[in-house]
Amino acid sequence: MYSKVRRSVFMGFVGAFLFVFSPFVMSVSADDEPEKLPEPNELDGSDSPSLAGDPGNGNDETPGEWIEGDTPSNLKDDAPILLFVPGLNNVAQVFYEDNDMYETAFDAGYQTAFIQLHDAGGESADMWDNGELLAEKIDEISNHFDGKPITIVAYSKGGVDTQTALAHYGAWDKVDNVITLSSPHHGSQLADLAYSSWAGWLADLLGSQGDGTYSMQTGEMEAFRSEIEEKEHANTNDYYTLGGTGWGSGSASIKTGGLYLSQYGSNDGVVTAESSILPGGVEIEVGDWNHTTIRTGDTFPVFEDYLTTDESSNQAFDVDDVIMNEPSADQLVRGGPLAEDDDNTVAIPVEEDVDDISLNLMTADIPKQISLVDPSGKSENVDMETVKSEEGYFPGAYHTVINKKAPEAGEWEIELSTEKDSAYLVTVDYETRQKVKSHLKEGNDTLDWKDSKHIDYQLEMDSKQVEASSLEAVYRITDTQNPEETKTLFTDGKNDLSQSLSFDNTDTVYNLTIDVSGETTSGNPFQRTIIDSVYVGN
Repeated sequence: MYSKVRRSVFMGFVGAFLFVFSPFVMSVSADDEPEKLPEPNELDGSDSPSLAGDPGNGNDETPGEWIEGDTPSNLKDDAPILLFVPGLNNVAQVFYEDNDMYETAFDAGYQTAFIQLHDAGGESADMWDNGELLAEKIDEISNHFDGKPITIVAYSKGGVDTQTALAHYGAWDKVDNVITLSSPHHGSQLADLAYSSWAGWLADLLGSQGDGTYSMQTGEMEAFRSEIEEKEHANTNDYYTLGGTGWGSGSASIKTGGLYLSQYGSNDGVVTAESSILPGGVEIEVGDWNHTTIRTGDTFPVFEDYLTTDESSNQAFDVDDVIMNEPSADQLVRGGPLAEDDDNTVAIPVEEDVDDISLNLMTADIPKQISLVDPSGKSENVDMETVKSEEGYFPGAYHTVINKKAPEAGEWEIELSTEKDSAYLVTVDYETRQKVKSHLKEGNDTLDWKDSKHIDYQLEMDSKQVEASSLEAVYRITDTQNPEETKTLFTDGKNDLSQSLSFDNTDTVYNLTIDVSGETTSGNPFQRTIIDSVYVGN
């Protein structure tokens, strides 16, 4: 077969196309010679390399450009055009370079198209900007295919961009169904982490606080869901969702994200299973995919029956509402600068009943040396591997995962050295009995989110495990549009560490980074970090 695509730049008109017998044909260059792309590879179940760019500069494609797949000889009668929409910091090529999704759809008899959104040009964009661009291009693509119905297959944040294009910008009438592949319909707690007080140093160096990441904070997405679901055509199109749980089979960045998100429940390394479910949609399956493999041809047979409106399956079920899991709060988060050639030390307290700790270290540059030191000062011999990530919410970071079973109680340390000034972020997962009894936001549940400038944050510790008089909670409340606007509140000496929080600015997302410290009833120190997100409307 021929497996070729034609890249089409439509600037208010349909351009001429150049056809050659090669695996792919892209836009014509200045000397009229076509630039050839490699044929997509068959996947063997392992992760395909990411094509996500650095949020500030990594991609150099043209936003608004779209690529037409070859017409298969076995074209299905009355089948829709499949338009593939990429995710945060991705380019259209994630579906057909080092990925068999395009080839699988072609072999199944479907005409395909692939879109470059604003992220493809090097800057991540929110759902409003991407949705507006996508709506415009859906109109062009529909005209090009003579009004033939379009079904969208959207990956990750592309699902949020798609609903915005259809419901807010009016492209609903050109689209039949929508398939979302692990789309964060309720945001991602990794975006909250990127805007936390501890992640600032690393995020600044990596440039990972772009508009796209900002829009994926859970507080921002809570507001988005309320706004978009009021639209007349919010659910006019049929939405079908897939989610993943297989973060353990992913790359280093997938595993790091999966460990962090595990406190919120099952996930694929970037998005929790709950967040992938869309109210008003139909959940097809939550399967053993990670955030990379869910976008490959492995999932095509799972959603193929839902590409047209007259197909259905008894395995899928309608979704009326989604209740997001509260985190277990058995994690510690620390971050900051790393000085060149200095012995940088990060303290990790471990209490007496911890069965296992997983330390997930991210650095802006590859570390020269990493050591795990036990409470007696002895350097531990543990397996560790440092891998650079090109996707997720910290693209460009170097990830190192360190596991230690049955750690001795006391203060452990991570010792770091780098060849130039850098920054780090470490998350520590404790396998132990939960010491934070409950924590939740109150106020936004009873007040309209557009009017709420006040919440009561409920935080209570387990009095059977901790010494009340030793407890302290430090609340850092940061306007994520203006990170220098941070205020700090303290409460101590009791099991109830709740705080009444007020917010000065409107139409913004506030990050809550809450650090709890104290001693167990056995006298050993412990620390925990809770990260949350609140949208404050006008």
